[in-house]
Amino acid sequence: MRKTLILSLIFGVLFTSGIKTNKKESITGQGEEFTINTKSIRINLKPYVSSGTKISLTHAIKYEAKYYCYFNEEWKAFAHSDVKHFFILSKDGKIEKSIELPDPLQNCSYFDLFILHDTIYTKPYMREKSYYLDLKTSHWIETKAVDDVIYEDKRFYVTYLDFGEWGSTTWFTDKLSGKEYELKSSGTIINRVESGYYITSNTKVLQIADPLKMKECPIDYYYETIKNKDFSYGSSSILGTKSIYNESTHSHSNFKEPKIHIVTSFKANSQLYYLCVDNVKTYIAKLVNKKLFPIQNISGKYSTFDWNYSYRCKIQNDGFQLLKFSSDKKNEYGFIELNGLKINIQYLKLIK
Repeated sequence: MRKTLILSLIFGVLFTSGIKTNKKESITGQGEEFTINTKSIRINLKPYVSSGTKISLTHAIKYEAKYYCYFNEEWKAFAHSDVKHFFILSKDGKIEKSIELPDPLQNCSYFDLFILHDTIYTKPYMREKSYYLDLKTSHWIETKAVDDVIYEDKRFYVTYLDFGEWGSTTWFTDKLSGKEYELKSSGTIINRVESGYYITSNTKVLQIADPLKMKECPIDYYYETIKNKDFSYGSSSILGTKSIYNESTHSHSNFKEPKIHIVTSFKANSQLYYLCVDNVKTYIAKLVNKKLFPIQNISGKYSTFDWNYSYRCKIQNDGFQLLKFSSDKKNEYGFIELNGLKINIQYLKLIK
């Protein structure tokens, strides 16, 4: 049984007041200058949800300056009665549309929301169908299941499957030859810079100078074959890769958390940077000689999260990334938008 295991970083978030505020700061470190814009907005859910229910943000993407979000409404008094809501939000938090969900989406627990080839998709876990959002009619349309793609460029198409305790596999498909190359990898964030491809997970970074030097797959282990099987083992190959960072302070067997979590990696001015969290701060870092060096702190401590089975196409074609964070405070969530040297932090206050 395939299941994506997502680590949530458990930190508190200090929120601004419900009044809309804006803050801008610029800090320079080792020649880099990141500009951080902070904004707090209210989202009025009163017309759509019942009083007294718990509302949670579960999935969100940003497309053409609007946010597309799933919210879960939890009814504690009734078992299996949670209700999903799908909203299109303006950049100021106004609900522009509430879109009805077909029963297969309303009734599934694990699914992914992502953008592929300028189309918004929802893919339920272990289902043979996916759904795309028709922006003209504002309806979800059933379609065949889309691939488990995590990255694509002119030369390679990269897919990923997690087999739980049996490992995981990343496939690089060469568009020129059709051949596939396999890799043991738990990372789903891929960046391409001049020196190769970089795969980032919470605790590791792998460099692939040339995917054609990875292990070539036998035909019976091609992605299209394996994804249709009920069971499979993950690849054991690390051929053609180089480990350039490994956070060694954690231990799964002893339940020991790492001192540093890598939230994600991102490009700015053709350089690769890392958004990290330790036990006291969130910061941007550079990787030098297999060590992460902080170059700029971000005011606040953020608990980023992803729903189970949510890992596809995290980085858009222009390098943009949208991260979600939550707080222990009631009805408070937010977005971190990474766009080169610009970082936008959007605090959300859910009004219900």
